[in-house]
Amino acid sequence: MLPDAIAAEGYKFLRDRRALFWGFCAVPLGVLLFNLMLETYLAWRSAGVTLRLSSGVGGKIDLGAQILHGLDNGGSSFFQIFYIAGAAALFAGEYRWETWRQLVPRNSRVNLMAAKFAVYALASAASLVALGAAAALTTFYNALLAGTPLGGFGAAFPLQAAGVFLASWAELMVMGAFTALVAVASRASMGAILAGIFFSFGQGIGMALVHPWEAPLSDFAWLPSMSAYFIRAWASGQEIAPGMFADPAKVLPAILLLLIWMLVPAAAAAALFQAQDLARE
Repeated sequence: MLPDAIAAEGYKFLRDRRALFWGFCAVPLGVLLFNLMLETYLAWRSAGVTLRLSSGVGGKIDLGAQILHGLDNGGSSFFQIFYIAGAAALFAGEYRWETWRQLVPRNSRVNLMAAKFAVYALASAASLVALGAAAALTTFYNALLAGTPLGGFGAAFPLQAAGVFLASWAELMVMGAFTALVAVASRASMGAILAGIFFSFGQGIGMALVHPWEAPLSDFAWLPSMSAYFIRAWASGQEIAPGMFADPAKVLPAILLLLIWMLVPAAAAAALFQAQDLARE
């Protein structure tokens, strides 16, 4: 019955063009168009002296680093607004249109809620892949304008890309789970969007006040975005402060805390939905 619920939810989601575009397509498409226009403008203004994205060894443009940067965009609080809106449309849409009464008799509530999480997870993953592809296309375009060769991928790139992708995807899942919990509790998409935005930007403020390179694990427990940032920094090998790198001893606890933040709000949303009276919906 769960596959049927996922198939039905996916069919319905793909036909909700507004939620599909603004929730999961707008970010990669907007990033691609903005970067292409910016590179074109810089090339035109510099009269042939193109500003490069980033150079690797021997003056080559580091394609791998740009793809990792594109995948890292999943941690942007601004971009997360769109994913939060997409999650709110998924989890609060049935309350808005009062269609739960048509769905609940045909499948279990657990399956119906799990199907929504599955669709959100797949849509978020596809959007992150598109962000990586947008970064690659921008890099190719920049190399063409600058007449600069591209550097090849290092041996560690597949694992780095997988680590950064999974950390960004997990962070988006945390945002989606929190938004789903508020959507089920409030039965309103606007309330879920506002709560999700406050949660996302609150994470950014907390990370600015509690620095990742010196924060104890107790601070990671209430800042899932910091756990995701720490994992991305460790996976990509980037500095978290000048001359400082992610402590490998904190990586596994950060992963566990991020998983808890993914699962607990999702389970709470499912439990609340299971006990809800849907007389109006």
